[in-house]
Formats: sequence, C-alpha cells, structure tokens
Amino acid sequence: MCIRVRRAESADYDAACRLYAEADTLHARERPDRFRLTDQPARSRSLFDAHLDDPEQALFVADMDDTVAGLVRVQAFGRPEIADVPALTPRRYAMVQELVVAQSHQRRGIATRLMTEADRWARDHGLAEIQLTVYDFNQPALRLYTKLGYAPISRRLSRKLESQSAFPEAD
Repeated sequence: MCIRVRRAESADYDAACRLYAEADTLHARERPDRFRLTDQPARSRSLFDAHLDDPEQALFVADMDDTVAGLVRVQAFGRPEIADVPALTPRRYAMVQELVVAQSHQRRGIATRLMTEADRWARDHGLAEIQLTVYDFNQPALRLYTKLGYAPISRRLSRKLESQSAFPEAD
C-alpha cells in the first residue's frame, strides 16, 4: 500500500468531484437543514481551478492504488491590526477548508498524510496556527483531529426559531 501525496492538478477535477460528492452525501444525510443532494457536479470547474491558482491556498490529493483516494484544501488567512478593537491580536493562520477521504480508502493513514502535508504547507508559509471546522456528527473526523493534536477553541451553537416560540421561563 503506497500513498503518494501531491499538489492537485486540473486533471484531478473529476476525481475531486467524486470525493466531494461522497462527503456532500454524508453531510446532506446528517444535516439536511444545511446541505442537499444535487445531480450537478459537486464543485464547479471554475471554483476548482480558482483553488489551484490561488497562492494563498493549496489543494493536495492522495494517490493510492492508481486512484485519487483523498484530498485536503488549506488556505491562509490574516487579520490585520484593527484600530477600533485593540484587544484583537493581528495574526496570520491557516484553515483546513476541506478534508475528504473516499470511504473505500478510509482507515489507511490517508487523512493523516494529507493533514501532515497541510501542516507542512502552513509552516512553509510562515503561519503559526492551523484551524479547521468539523460538524459534531462526524465522530470519526473528531477522533482523527484529536489524535493529531487539534483542540476546541470555541463552540458555535444554534437554535431553531420555528421549533420554540419563546425561551423557557426563569426559575
């Protein structure tokens, strides 16, 4: 079993769309309030090419068994000095925007290899931190990220307004 991680190329578009579609299906099943199934390509060609051309981000794919078995997209972000909010520290950081491994190739170290490459890219770009977002339903991903040293920095909560007309009465 040989895993080779490399920069994605334009020719990887169809394989990437298959991976994205697999992840999109999982998200649509678990969070239909936020995701939906579609018969269109999972990502537009123009978006895919924009990711490839943007020097502030990188898209890596993992080849295994002559197949693109996974991908990761990492992007650099920066926050300048904000005069109106002096408590915020200016900083540049990386954000893992997408990590997908084909279900047929999971639990073989591909995600770890892809995340290692994202980490390397961030370090090479002088970024001191790498962040990501993961849905609570995705327990396998949460276990992976915890194993790789990621820890929560905040919690995003939501409340459906149509399900409750008012807040509970105070005791």
